[in-house]
Amino acid sequence: TAEKYTMMNTMYETGKFKKALKLMEQIVPAYRGKPQAEKLMFMYANTFYNLEDFYLAGYQFERFATSYPKSDSAEAASYKGAKSYYELSSRFSLDQKDTYKGLEKLQDFINKFPDSDFRIDANEKVAELNDKLEKKSIETAKQYLRISDFKAAIESFDNFILDNPGSVYRKDAYFGK
Repeated sequence: TAEKYTMMNTMYETGKFKKALKLMEQIVPAYRGKPQAEKLMFMYANTFYNLEDFYLAGYQFERFATSYPKSDSAEAASYKGAKSYYELSSRFSLDQKDTYKGLEKLQDFINKFPDSDFRIDANEKVAELNDKLEKKSIETAKQYLRISDFKAAIESFDNFILDNPGSVYRKDAYFGK
């Protein structure tokens, strides 16, 4: 197992994440509860992140942050976990379930680490996701207008105006109404 750990570490350090992951999957169970487990679990989560498997990265970073709350890497893990969910957010015209989850995770990170160096980036990502949700909402209202469902359009524009007081799309909502 020590040889596999060394080989995995070399693969990881040289950016061969797919090969490193194969070795990690073999050795992770053997290292649970051992001193090396903390570093290994962070690397495991980070490997999914580097391979752009953001579902698994988010999950593994959350597990890491829960399992090692006192770790020097807990803040970075929490941020990368939240950022993984941000990466899953689809464009505004599609379902926004992942956008809401990304917003929630980023806000949790900001609340938990208010003095973090990652805070500014996290706040920018929150603003970006909020803008995406506003765009989806205004475009939905405009769609009702295009199909001449005026009652639904007026209601959608009214809801938009109420729900998004500082939005850049407010003028569009008043005009559409």
